[in-house]
Amino acid sequence: MTTTESTDVALMLLQLIALTIPPVVVLVEQLRRSENLEWQFRRLSFGLVLSSVGLLFVAAAAVLLYFVVSVGLTSTLYAALALVILGFVPLGVFLAVLYREHRLEFGP
Repeated sequence: MTTTESTDVALMLLQLIALTIPPVVVLVEQLRRSENLEWQFRRLSFGLVLSSVGLLFVAAAAVLLYFVVSVGLTSTLYAALALVILGFVPLGVFLAVLYREHRLEFGP
C-alpha cells in the first residue's frame, strides 16, 4: 500500500470516528432518560458506552501516531489531531458524572 493510500485510509478512519461520536452521545441521552431500566442493565449500558468511547480514543490515537510517523504534516495539523483526541476527555468525564448520578438515583 502506498503512502497516499495509507493516508486515505487513515483519513477515512478519522471520519468514521467523527461519525460515531454523535450516535454515542444520543444513546447516552436516551439511557439517561430511561426510567424502566433495571440497575444491572443500566450499569451494563454505561460500561458499553465507556468501552466504546475508550476504543474510539485508542483508534484516534493510533491514527495520530500513523500521521506522526509516516506523513509529514504541519504543526497546525498535528495540533488539530491532538485536539480531536483531547475532545474525548470531556466526554469521558461527562459519562463518569452521569454514571455516578444514575448510581445514586437507581443503584443499590
